[in-house]
Amino acid sequence: MLERFLEEGRPLVAVHRGKNGASVAENTVYSALTAFEEGADIVEFDVLRTLDNKIAVFHENMDFRIVFPAWPIRLSLMSELKKRRLRSAYGGLLDYGINDLEEYLSALKGKGLLNFDRIWYADVVKCLEIVKKLDMFDQILFKGYVRPGRNRLLDIFRNYPDAWFMPICKKSSNYPVALGECEKHGVKMRGVEVLFYDEQDLFSRADFVEKERKAGRFVWVNSITLDGKPDMCANHGDNFALFGDRNKHWGFLLDRGYRVIQTDWPVEL
Repeated sequence: MLERFLEEGRPLVAVHRGKNGASVAENTVYSALTAFEEGADIVEFDVLRTLDNKIAVFHENMDFRIVFPAWPIRLSLMSELKKRRLRSAYGGLLDYGINDLEEYLSALKGKGLLNFDRIWYADVVKCLEIVKKLDMFDQILFKGYVRPGRNRLLDIFRNYPDAWFMPICKKSSNYPVALGECEKHGVKMRGVEVLFYDEQDLFSRADFVEKERKAGRFVWVNSITLDGKPDMCANHGDNFALFGDRNKHWGFLLDRGYRVIQTDWPVEL
């Protein structure tokens, strides 16, 4: 499935934590299905380890915002989590709760591409073994940070050659390190997720994107805007596009040739 999508040549839309709002809570099967219905090619999701070493599909530090009764996921048993309910965007309680990783992936098998984020907050080997058990390596992109020296994440991924791995690079200076470390650890670097805050940055240049394409790697850019934090694509992200000129901002990302654009607004993009 991954090969087929990437061979199509068009930009792919990745939806951050699935499409959520009203009675659809983020990082749930429902948010993923809604995103695919709205045209997403890829749904990004997060995982977190529970007290009994189970894997919840959940973003860290969101416990008190969307879970009731509120209590840290890391200090909870999975059996307890299954009894809790999630809050809607309006603050009311929903009639469903947190998904564990296996039920989440099983429900989405064959539906579309998935992006596995924050695997380092869970048992990495257990996560990969669940994907292997479900035979879903061709549907999932894994990502993580790569730093100079010993990289435990890469030491694990080298034993799963069917897994598609892309490093997250917050600075262009991180890129040669990521490329070198992946090569050193025997992990094929399928693509790279880039963040940049200046149009003159290497990651902002079309020639960088084209060079990666010729090397057989895709470039993933983040259009999402998080809680007033600096835009991750030189002020051409979601908020600038929604409340300004979409051709100027989302169009900037399309003109640069990025293979994947992550957004919270798939229909509009």
